[in-house]
Amino acid sequence: MKGKLLTVCTLCLLPMVILGITGCDKEIAENSGYVLQDTLVYPAVEAPYEEESKAALNTYLSVANSHIKNGEVDGDNSEVMQAAKTAAAQLYAYACYNEEYIDKYVYFSNQSGSTDLGSLGSSEATKQDYKLIIHEGDDTCGYKYHYTIKKVDEASGTVGSMKSAFESCKLRFVTDTDTLYRFKSDDYYYVTYDNFDYLTCTWKKDSSDWGTQDNPVQKREGDKLTLEEIEEDIVAIAEDDPSNAIIHGNVNILAEDIISYAYIYEYTPEDSEETLYLVLMGLDTDVANSDEASLAMLRESNSSSNCTWVGTYYKEYNANIGPSILFQIWDNGLFYSYTINEEWSGKISSFSGEVGSTTTVTYSYSDRDTDMTDKNAMLATALSND
Repeated sequence: MKGKLLTVCTLCLLPMVILGITGCDKEIAENSGYVLQDTLVYPAVEAPYEEESKAALNTYLSVANSHIKNGEVDGDNSEVMQAAKTAAAQLYAYACYNEEYIDKYVYFSNQSGSTDLGSLGSSEATKQDYKLIIHEGDDTCGYKYHYTIKKVDEASGTVGSMKSAFESCKLRFVTDTDTLYRFKSDDYYYVTYDNFDYLTCTWKKDSSDWGTQDNPVQKREGDKLTLEEIEEDIVAIAEDDPSNAIIHGNVNILAEDIISYAYIYEYTPEDSEETLYLVLMGLDTDVANSDEASLAMLRESNSSSNCTWVGTYYKEYNANIGPSILFQIWDNGLFYSYTINEEWSGKISSFSGEVGSTTTVTYSYSDRDTDMTDKNAMLATALSND
């Protein structure tokens, strides 16, 4: 990639949620299922935007294959670059919106990084999310099992003295399509599996929102959105409800000129016979910071009223490049994974500072990884203690 895979400063969003006092709540069960077993198994579900994704890829490939240099696609050719930017934006949007209509999926997300508050100190932190969605169907109710664990790994100065205020461990468990049960924990820790450190915990009942009604876990109503309607939907949600943005990364990916460069590669990973497409794109910081929808999502996500992306000028693109997104999709357009590198500055919980973060999200669609048996057993135990 000729060194074009951009990196940013080391990393992480400062967690904003303060863990509530757990008191004498009984321990219910250990966390489970967060190690995904079948990430390299071809998706066992239909991809709603398969046709559109393949069309975007084919349009790009028809241009790319007409510009071969030294036996490879000349990704820096202006026509190839423009085709890649157009395809990258469309493929990313389709992959995100697949999740509105797909029968089920699960992902594991790891975010790590650093926060610099100047004289007030700094921190290095990890945030991990596990989200399992099973949309309501003819033969099943809807499920949502989404936990977030935030842990400060290192901290200094004032930030160090407030470390516990920036850590939390919470779970939203929606069952029977729209019934919400909350869990929490003050016993969270790292475990190592296959050379990766996972944050896990022992869950306790959280009496707030216990058996209350929640937004139903069901597919978006009506026909799937067209690309033009997706573009309108991104903006509308950013204006009205940015905390529930469907597009990942807080970026209005279909905004004009927001992508400064893009490269697309086809490959077959080890231990798999299936084709994956790797897409690398860099975003124009000036365009993103001028886009109201992108800023609304960024500020809502980071609980900051004035934060903006920080970029670095790259002569070859004649642009300040800020966030970079590296994503992989199956040939049907479903996400295999995505990684977002970003840096932003602004007010963080009343303090001014800079944050850099890298987030990697990996998906699975298999029956094994989306099995609800252990999770439902945990809920049954908690309900039996009511």
